[in-house]
Amino acid sequence: MTTRNLEYDRFGPWIIEISDQDPLPPLFLPYLTRAEAPLLSIKIPRSIERRDAKAGMNLYDYLVSLYGDDLVILERTGEDRVVTETFAYRDILLLRLTENLLQGNLHLGLRDKAYDLPFNTVGKDLMNRVVDLIRKRYLDPAAPVAPPPESPLMEGELSFLFAGLLRAGRSREPEQRVLAWQPEAALGTHEASALRSLLLGMIDMRLLESLHLSNGRELKIISRGRTYKYRGQAIYGIDSCYIPTANLLGYQWQMGDGNTAVQSLTLQTAGGRAAYAFLGDNPTLDAYTRFLSRAAVGVGQTRDLADRFTAA
Repeated sequence: MTTRNLEYDRFGPWIIEISDQDPLPPLFLPYLTRAEAPLLSIKIPRSIERRDAKAGMNLYDYLVSLYGDDLVILERTGEDRVVTETFAYRDILLLRLTENLLQGNLHLGLRDKAYDLPFNTVGKDLMNRVVDLIRKRYLDPAAPVAPPPESPLMEGELSFLFAGLLRAGRSREPEQRVLAWQPEAALGTHEASALRSLLLGMIDMRLLESLHLSNGRELKIISRGRTYKYRGQAIYGIDSCYIPTANLLGYQWQMGDGNTAVQSLTLQTAGGRAAYAFLGDNPTLDAYTRFLSRAAVGVGQTRDLADRFTAA
């Protein structure tokens, strides 16, 4: 059986690890000149239905190979053109893994560009291996480490989903400490304006949950991938964002989107930014702000809220 036929026979919407049974796509073979064996190599299929695939087609959009010191992405553009990009793990300044039902995306934030690698979440375990390999190698070993104090969680403050994610994460990374969290909250009960409180209550506008952790060297933030939801709206997304604290240039607090009860936090890196929202009376924000003030390389914070957010 030819390589192309084997590839066609095993083709589906999921990502696949390169192996003897699942060889390299023929389109990418001329661009693989390194003698070094990768730690892990995966191929990501083009977005077509299985019934539309044909033997002999170029069925894969990306080949991602992780080596000891760097990562290589081969991307199919057009029908048979390939673009190659190689960069060191330390060039990844922000990393984000998003899952929403069957749709997944791995976002790599670099200084001058960003890569988005779409995937079917049937293969999320394999993409989690990619994330783990990057996270083990993109931290600056010379960066100072100051383990943060943990904000104590009370029983029931996290949803069943987020409590489970926290337990699973701590079983793999026991050094991760909780910095802050925001439970899901009905905004109508927190607005000062009676009219806005009534309107938000009618549409049941809710601030979604987020959980912020760190081991001193890296921020790990789990959220629903969006800020709000409304009456009858089902939210299935999970977004995990990772930022080495050495890459944090600054942060900014500001009032959130016209909702007087909400404060928005923006974390800035040279590889992009990440934004999260909290209720203004969230008790974990003081300690979180002090941690960010110590971690930020530059003085990027703006103090446009109360004095209690002044960096310590």
